[in-house]
Amino acid sequence: MLYIDCERDVRNVVLRRLGAQAASDDVVQETFLRASVHIEQLHDVHKLEAWVRAIAKNESYKYLRQHQRSFIVGGSCDAYPPKADCKENELQYALTTSRKGLSGRDQQFLHLYLDQELNREELSERLDISMSNVYKLGQRIEVRLAQSCAALKLATSHQFSCEVLFQLIRASKGEYSPLIRKRITHHANKCTTCGGAIKKTPASRLGSF
Repeated sequence: MLYIDCERDVRNVVLRRLGAQAASDDVVQETFLRASVHIEQLHDVHKLEAWVRAIAKNESYKYLRQHQRSFIVGGSCDAYPPKADCKENELQYALTTSRKGLSGRDQQFLHLYLDQELNREELSERLDISMSNVYKLGQRIEVRLAQSCAALKLATSHQFSCEVLFQLIRASKGEYSPLIRKRITHHANKCTTCGGAIKKTPASRLGSF
């Protein structure tokens, strides 16, 4: 009776999070197994459907944590590459990926400054701007890079704690871009949960160059 009453709702919850994966059936079955085992915890029969949907959501996130820990960063399944065991590698990877969240002009500036190691005089000549504007642009980019690092960290470590953030990242299809960075930052500014989490990210350290 439990399955007959709730199967459609449960399957919709799971499919919204996992998509048309073969694992969806397993997660649906696990949901009803857990519901049957813990049915005595349901104190209000009128809340049965909502209770089972909550179990389905938790089981979906559990599956994602175990098998697809992150959608972000070029479709990678991990927030950081397997060899990033030390803090230095992790920070370098985050910094490199966070640059994808900046505009083309900002990325060009960082490429010239960080990769080609041009000094400020050379930057002024290459970009055809004054020395004072090179300094101002560098300061603005440093702030935006810090914001991008913070948004990336939030996306890779906190996506299963907020439904809205999860759907935002899912819609990104594994690509980190200026648009995704802006959407994550905008969401964090409005969300109590994500706003508190993003403030704890080491953004100033990651974003500094």
